[in-house]
Amino acid sequence: MLRVVRIFVFMPLFAQAAYDLRISYTGDKNAPTTIKTQYCKGTTIKCGKQTKVSFNGVLLFKAYYENGEYEGEVLSYYNDGSLQERRTYNKGKEEGKRVFYYPNGKIQSEQEYVSNKREGEGKTYYENGVLRAEFTYKNDRLHGIRQDFNKAGALVYATLYKDGKKQAMQQYNAKGEVIDTKNCRWQACY
Repeated sequence: MLRVVRIFVFMPLFAQAAYDLRISYTGDKNAPTTIKTQYCKGTTIKCGKQTKVSFNGVLLFKAYYENGEYEGEVLSYYNDGSLQERRTYNKGKEEGKRVFYYPNGKIQSEQEYVSNKREGEGKTYYENGVLRAEFTYKNDRLHGIRQDFNKAGALVYATLYKDGKKQAMQQYNAKGEVIDTKNCRWQACY
């Protein structure tokens, strides 16, 4: 008797689900990617989980929506299932650190975001994990000193930016000594 009661208690919950699940396919017809998306019941507004899965069952993308906008963590994966990118959203706006990964799992780049704009420190790395560049954004524009390094980790360039525009640049030799300085307001800086 208890089992019968459970069935009747849970059936109305499933009958009144808040989501419609829609499944679509994209890519090569012999190796399609399956996209499963939850929509608010009876609408075309995404609200709930969305996944993209390769033809061989590997998760390629995972996100959550609220009222048609990203909410929480958005993850992208390489074809082998290793993590490619991690982003975080709050009410449809990117917030926090966006991180890209190499297929070997090491970090390729990381950048802070505030309300969909790059803000604060960012870094890029070589595939071996050595720092490639370090920079700062203010209101989605480079601002401050950007440092570029070679694969051995030695400083090669230091470039001063103000509101996204180059102001000055210094080039360094292998010993860390300045070998060239340019004022970018009066001459081209490359």
